[in-house]
Amino acid sequence: FTQCNGTFPNEVTSFSFSPNPIIAGQNVTYTISVEDTATVQHGATLNITIYHQQQVMFNVVTDYCKDLIEASGYKCPLEPGNYTFVFSEYMMTTPNDPKNTTVEFNSKTEIANPGDPKTVLTCIERKYSVYYP
Repeated sequence: FTQCNGTFPNEVTSFSFSPNPIIAGQNVTYTISVEDTATVQHGATLNITIYHQQQVMFNVVTDYCKDLIEASGYKCPLEPGNYTFVFSEYMMTTPNDPKNTTVEFNSKTEIANPGDPKTVLTCIERKYSVYYP
């Protein structure tokens, strides 16, 4: 992973997932460590955009506090500090998926506190591969 261009108060210090490559139709477990210098507020969002060959495949916006922080045993507001989040997700499949091939994707992930405008706390970009059996 790499940090997005710009300056953000909260930094992702490590990011890993298993298995690598991700296998469609199975769970993938993520481990993410962050160094927060700004408080994560109730209502913070997690915005993930997935690209394939520079085309947006999908965009997901979820409640960062409920879906990641609370699922990892913490609570919002999350005060400044060092944290590690571990969570698993199912890599869904569709009937239109390719067979016996690996596909590379790019993603951009932003975490933002609520407000107008929202305050982006952190942003990372990464490449990853998915194997479709």
